[in-house]
Amino acid sequence: MQSQFSFKKSITIFLAAVFFTLMAFPSTSGIGQTAVLRPPLQFGNDYLIENEIRQHVKLHKLPELSQSVMASKFVRQGSQDKKRISITFDDGPYLMTEKYIKVLQEYDIKATVVLIGVQIEKYPDEAKKIVEGGYEIGVHSYAHRNLSAMNLSSIEADFEKSLAAVKKITDSNIRFFRPPFGAFNDSVIGVAKKHNLATILWCVDPRDWQENNPDLVAQHVLDHAVNGAIILLHEGRESTVNALPKIIEGLWAQGYEIVPLSELLSEEIS
Repeated sequence: MQSQFSFKKSITIFLAAVFFTLMAFPSTSGIGQTAVLRPPLQFGNDYLIENEIRQHVKLHKLPELSQSVMASKFVRQGSQDKKRISITFDDGPYLMTEKYIKVLQEYDIKATVVLIGVQIEKYPDEAKKIVEGGYEIGVHSYAHRNLSAMNLSSIEADFEKSLAAVKKITDSNIRFFRPPFGAFNDSVIGVAKKHNLATILWCVDPRDWQENNPDLVAQHVLDHAVNGAIILLHEGRESTVNALPKIIEGLWAQGYEIVPLSELLSEEIS
């Protein structure tokens, strides 16, 4: 009798232990295999993949360009009322683009990058890195030809091809156009305005496309920095990459805030 009671008691304890295990660890199936836990269906943007989350965070609404900027034929400089400056890069992308981005990210600088259509088609991955980095983009023609020497239909075709190349890498609104060589006429300006693009030039040019000494490139920028300055630099130059930290640190030391071009040009200009 005692033996039968002990046996029943043992069975009861065993079943209770099994029940407790199943309740406490529901991810383990009844045959000892790990069950596959499927996440619940989610809707909206709550469960974006990691890369999408990074892109989502980087997206921010840029301020509107001021009325005086949009009304101008071209702009060389922003408002002189504040110690703010923009750094811009022409002629990209290149295989070296990632080196530029690395420096800008180290200093948390949002530059504006003015791209050439054929370069985008030649280096699409580098172009996409610019977009993924959250940098504002402008157009710099399709093949870096002198647009002011073209007839109107050729100018219009160049703009169309340039913008089509940019639209392959981003859906962002493109606001800026910079003419190759800084050369333009009323026809070029008219086509730019037709596409709602502000024509942007510069007021600080260290001619880094021909200067191989990064110290001289940086020193020129620092010597000519003024409130509202638009600094012209170029991609594809090792000396420019090496000059960037000196430029950024030097501008900060002079009390300048380095801002995206849209932010600089959101203020009215005289």
